[in-house]
Order: sequence, then structure tokens, then C-alpha cells
Amino acid sequence: MPWVPPVALFTIINRTRRLLKKLDNRFMPPTVTIFEKAQQIWIAKAIGVASELNLADILAEDSKKIDDIALETKTHPQSLYRLMRALAGEGIFRESAGRVFSNTRLSEALNSLPGSMKFMIQHQLSDNNWEIIGKLNYSVTTGENAARKILGTDIFDHLSKHPDKNELYNKAMTNTSDLSGAAILSAYSFTNLKKIVDIGGGEGHLLANILKEYPKSEGILFDFDHVVASAAETFDRSGTASRAQITGGNFFETVPSGCDAYIMKNILHAFDDPTCVQLLMNIRKNMAPGARLLIIEAVIGENNKPEFGKLFDLQMLLGTEGGKERTRKEFQYIIEEAGFRLKRVIPTVSPFSIVEAMKG
Repeated sequence: MPWVPPVALFTIINRTRRLLKKLDNRFMPPTVTIFEKAQQIWIAKAIGVASELNLADILAEDSKKIDDIALETKTHPQSLYRLMRALAGEGIFRESAGRVFSNTRLSEALNSLPGSMKFMIQHQLSDNNWEIIGKLNYSVTTGENAARKILGTDIFDHLSKHPDKNELYNKAMTNTSDLSGAAILSAYSFTNLKKIVDIGGGEGHLLANILKEYPKSEGILFDFDHVVASAAETFDRSGTASRAQITGGNFFETVPSGCDAYIMKNILHAFDDPTCVQLLMNIRKNMAPGARLLIIEAVIGENNKPEFGKLFDLQMLLGTEGGKERTRKEFQYIIEEAGFRLKRVIPTVSPFSIVEAMKG
């Protein structure tokens, strides 16, 4: 598990970043600031292309000249140089004399090793998603799902019919589990929880990390059959296979019963409130007395501060039927409607918080 800073230090750093951003917004000419913000679209897409071209992997061992990088990636040298120069200006790659490039700590987050964000970035900035993002005005104007308009179906159905895209999506979810796993384990104790089920847990990386940290616990990974198909490898690699059960199914129909903790990471944000209440009620009726519900998602603050959740919420607007990132009050509403009692919201050193609820 990677090292993560204490929550208190993380909070101080975030406050400092927000202060600097506030000062920039306050004292720079507004036309300059708003124009600079709009140019972030080029940085985002450039990062996506760098990820697709495996540039961080190519530079993993040593720095290289642009012509050599272009040869390996089968790209146009001068055009590739312009892409990498732009990214180097953002601290993503480093350019030296002679058009030589090397990795930086930021570009290394685009490699293929565990703990990177490579596949999440590829998924988010794929051609499909880029086309969907272009329909933001449509969703804002109509309130309707732009992804369904473009794909002709909902995203999850589309993924199930396209194995290559589904594989990339699963890897993207693994990236978010790697990002949040260490943060969750540093913020929450799973001691005395004998059986833990991860509802919609993808390839099982979060659950594997928990079981590795807590050798007396057992776990159940529960997700669609096509999602958990490769999960056995995850538990084998972590040495937790003997304590992990993999179960395929639809969480709207049934979930494993009698467990001590029910984890849902980035699941509820894909659905509207009535659907979330239905799902939570289904979980509640299968829970043992005293069992815990752990919802791991972005929790939006009710203020004007910049937050990951506020931006990610736009993706929910574009790609779901009423899904959204929620505030604490909005989580409390769906939790109590389903018969739970909100116990606490625990911040972590990641964009996600842990919303803990108990059976009411």
C-alpha cells in the first residue's frame, strides 16, 4: 500500500491551494483568468493522448530524444514534440536541451504500474466520453442523459456489449481503488469485522487491500458476472484468495446476507434518489443486526470552494439517469429513507469520504 499523508496535513495543504487559487482569481484580470481556465481543455486532452501513447512507460528507464520517442510510438516527431512541450510546461514530463524528455513525478502517474491513473484517464478522455462531454449544453438544457442520446443505451449496457471498453472501464475503476484504498485504510478501522462484502466492487482491489491489512477478516466480492470475471487474479496476487469469495449477480435483485460490513464505493452516484433508496433497502433487509453500511463517494460541501465532487458531478449529469454527487444532507436523506441512521462522515486523503450508516 502506498504511503498517504495524515488527514490534518492533507487538509492544510488543500486550504493553502484554495487560498492561492482565490488570490489568483481576485487579483488577476478576470478576462485573463477565465481565458486561462478555458484552456485547460487542451491540457486534459493532451494528458489523455500521452496516456494512450504510453509515454510514461517509454521514459520509465531513462530520458530520450523526441525522434526516438516518436519512433517507438509511431508518431510524427514535430507534432509529438509540440504535445510533450505543452505538457512539460505543466510539469508533466521535463524537457532538456536537444529536445530530450524525461519523466517527472506527475508524468509517472501515467505509467502502467499499480497506483497510477493511466486507465482512468484513458477511460474519461476516450473518444466516446469526449463526444459525450461535447453534449454538456444538451444535458444542461434538457436535463436528459447525453450518453444515452449518443450511444442509444445506458453506459453500463454499452460497456457489457463492448469487451474492450469494458476491460478499460474495469481497469479505470481499479485505478480509483488504488487511489482511494490506502486513504480508506488509513482513515477507517475494519477491526472486528469478520465478514465484509464489497457491493459493486469491480475487480476486487479495494477488498483485497482490506483483507491483506486485516488477516482475520473474510470478504465477498459482489458485482455483475462480466465485471468479476478476472477478479480471482486480484486476490491471488494479494495472497487473500483463501479468504475471498467471488459472487456474480445484480445488486438490485439480491445481495449477500449476514455480513458485518457492506461497502459501496462510487455506486450510488450513478442513480437518482428513489433508485438509491430502493437499493439501500434491499441491502438493509439482508444485513445482520449491528452491521455497518460504508458508502465511499465524494461528499460535496455546501460552499463556494473548489472540489473534485463538483466537477465529477457534471459527468453524472451527462452519463446517468438522475445520478449525482451528493452533499451530506442529500446522503442523509436517502440513508434515512431506506431505514438507516447516518452515524458520521469521515474525510480521507483522497477525493472520497466514508459515509458510515447503521441499520435503524
